[in-house]
Amino acid sequence: MTMDQAMRSSVLMESVRKLLRKGALGPCYNLLSKLRPADTAALFRQLTDKEGPALFRVLLERNEELAGAVLGEIHPTAAAVDLLAGLNAEKVAAILHFIPADDAADLVSSMPEELAEEVLGLLGKEELRDVEGLLHHEEETAGRIMTPHFLALSEDTSVEEAIKALRSSESLEMVFYLYVLDAHRHLIGVISLRQLLLVAPETQLQSIMIRDVVSVRSTMDQEEVARIVQKYDLLAVPVVDEGNHLIGIITIDDIIDVIRDEATEDFYRLVGISEQERLLRSPLKSARVRLPWLFATFLGGVLASVIVSRFSDVLSRMVVLAGFMPVVLGMGGNLGSQSATITVRGLATGRIATKQVWGLIFKETRVALLLGTLYGAALIVAAIWVLKIPTRLGIVVGVSLLVTMLLGATIGSMLPVLFDKLRIDPAVATGPFVTTTVDILGILTFFSLASHFGFES
Repeated sequence: MTMDQAMRSSVLMESVRKLLRKGALGPCYNLLSKLRPADTAALFRQLTDKEGPALFRVLLERNEELAGAVLGEIHPTAAAVDLLAGLNAEKVAAILHFIPADDAADLVSSMPEELAEEVLGLLGKEELRDVEGLLHHEEETAGRIMTPHFLALSEDTSVEEAIKALRSSESLEMVFYLYVLDAHRHLIGVISLRQLLLVAPETQLQSIMIRDVVSVRSTMDQEEVARIVQKYDLLAVPVVDEGNHLIGIITIDDIIDVIRDEATEDFYRLVGISEQERLLRSPLKSARVRLPWLFATFLGGVLASVIVSRFSDVLSRMVVLAGFMPVVLGMGGNLGSQSATITVRGLATGRIATKQVWGLIFKETRVALLLGTLYGAALIVAAIWVLKIPTRLGIVVGVSLLVTMLLGATIGSMLPVLFDKLRIDPAVATGPFVTTTVDILGILTFFSLASHFGFES
């Protein structure tokens, strides 16, 4: 967002808040009706718990279609469901009429069970079939995020007939490709719209279609679907069942949502919190969500304190060591976190395969060796010539920094791989364990070297 856009957004936000406070609902709606639904949806992220539902009701009372379009643009789904709180089932069902089936299915699955059942009972026959068909699939799979509305024709259809079918298809969400089916409705080909317009009208689809179709199974994880779309630069990907029957398509807008949601989820998990907590307003509930992940860090800190106490005689004779502990542990922990982030992201995006793991670990170790040597030497110079500590002790501090940075990089790149092998989500477990492990091993290294080589002969 540019500076101008940020300023316009800020001015707009203040205008909406003032109109809401004054109860000027008509002018408030007029202001919002001039915006794109996505821009209006962005405003809801900055509103309070009271302002958000109040603004949504302004839209709902005056324009259900606009309210539905805005609701479909609000992410995550839980935030959209919060705006529906207090509405009766009839109102919710009326809004879902203006929302694509995949978004409607997400909203219904996130509602309280009793409300969801009432809403489903009020949907039209076709809408109910679409939504229930999507709800039949597991969450975060291709089947859940696909749209059941697509253009597919038989292989003996002519180009002229295909163009007529395209013109008459008003219920399609987006049309990027035309899919070709055989007599048993198996997916056998795909044609781009550009290709369709460049051939003679009497040409049959089977003679111009691309037979090597990139498709995904309905049970495939949505993150893997996103990787496939990225790999082949697709605008949409067809979804098939076990018998290769075409049952839906996933368009690029849904893929972008998946990439954003998965990246956000990985980011939160890497530091030991969840997307769920971001939506929680209660400090008590937020504390409860963080409690188990912070326990690993707490336990590691206690263990590190025990180790330090074991070396109290060394510390009492060389008090100056205490001043270097934050530098040594901080550098090792930071490098470990960097290596862990690279590894976790590589595993999440599929860029790091099993065969490449050892190459990555070796690379991170070499990086740590270079950086550790550089900063270790700098610390030795600073310790001896600037702080005037004994030469042998200065060398111990510098070598401790080098070793701790090597440990940090090695642990940071190895732990995510180990967790992945054990089928534990690396994004969840890596952060707390890397920092804790590096701290414990760094302290052991620091004081072991100091106790053996730090005394002047």
